[in-house]
Amino acid sequence: VPGPLNKLTRNRHNPKMTSAMNATERRKRQLEDTIDVHFQDIRKSFGDFDVLKGINLEIRRGEFFSLLGPSGCGKTTLLRILAGFEFADSGGVFLRGQDVAKLPPNQRSVNTVFQNYALFPHMTVAENVGFGLKMRKQTEIKSKVDTALEMVEITQFATRKPNQLSGGQRQRVALARALVNEPQVVLLDEPLSALDRKLRQSLQVELMRLQSRLGLTFIFVTHDQEEALTMSDRLAVMNKGQIEQLGVAEEMYERPATPFVAKFLGSSNLITGTVIGPNKLSTPFGELEVQDPLPKSGEVQVSLRPEKVQLSRTGFGAMPNQVVATITDEIYSGAENEYRLHCAGDLELSAEVMNSGLEHHDFEPGERVIAYLPPERLVVLGGAKLSDLDLEGH
Repeated sequence: VPGPLNKLTRNRHNPKMTSAMNATERRKRQLEDTIDVHFQDIRKSFGDFDVLKGINLEIRRGEFFSLLGPSGCGKTTLLRILAGFEFADSGGVFLRGQDVAKLPPNQRSVNTVFQNYALFPHMTVAENVGFGLKMRKQTEIKSKVDTALEMVEITQFATRKPNQLSGGQRQRVALARALVNEPQVVLLDEPLSALDRKLRQSLQVELMRLQSRLGLTFIFVTHDQEEALTMSDRLAVMNKGQIEQLGVAEEMYERPATPFVAKFLGSSNLITGTVIGPNKLSTPFGELEVQDPLPKSGEVQVSLRPEKVQLSRTGFGAMPNQVVATITDEIYSGAENEYRLHCAGDLELSAEVMNSGLEHHDFEPGERVIAYLPPERLVVLGGAKLSDLDLEGH
């Protein structure tokens, strides 16, 4: 059966196979039901600090899967446990059905692309890429290295040393070195974090395209929400050693399950209210209607993304959920304007409006506006209370 490198060589001239896929197209892909990676009740502590608290997770074959979370959430430790660089205190690590929890790294069919690339400075690009093959006493090393270099489009740099390359080129070398061994799973530990924004976005597309062509399982660790939303078939948001939510990007963004996910994955207005009817809440902003199911009584929290808030100078007729506010700040970010709103009771809301050009400037600080909070866009959350969130610095 041809390996991934041969598969790429066969398909590299096929325009359909080499065209970049956007995020929506990726998530419409039909992935295999076969499980490549299975974490079973993984627990890990460093001294008195519990880093992982019973992680259960299955990752499908051919999936681009992202582990997303703030620093210290346990995502890199989980990746290192799969790679064999750390051992779990308890639990099972299964790679295509085989328990590899106690196997050393060289006996696992995984390869890692590190954040700092970990290239040998005294070796050429070709020697770096072929190092693993040489250590494993593989045959046809030059042919495999040439194919890997062609795959990531750095054939012309084969004789250069790492210090003669740009950051993006070094990243490609590290990726080629991981892929040349034809692993079952490729692990990527924040490999784009050191690059500038434009190059990072370009390499995101290249990674997506390459992963789709090879059909390998990629597990990508990042703290960058945009990267995770753009590149993943599915993602898991981690917090304090646990998985807060697991799903496809649109589901995670549009229907966050907890206040932490709502605030970490993008921006969100979080509102606490008391149930006063089948679809009504009493909140500091007044009575709000929601379409999500509510408990019969008690306190709940709802999330509303800033871009779902609608603004008007004259109001929205007989629509519910209208809040009088004053614009305190306007933040221009190119594609959109963010407005900070001050409401009665010293409350704040955030709204985002697409930028329609200088000739259509929308609102000015100091203006009185009506903010409409659409009932169908208010998402009822579970999990920790807003006052319990620890999002400082994230």
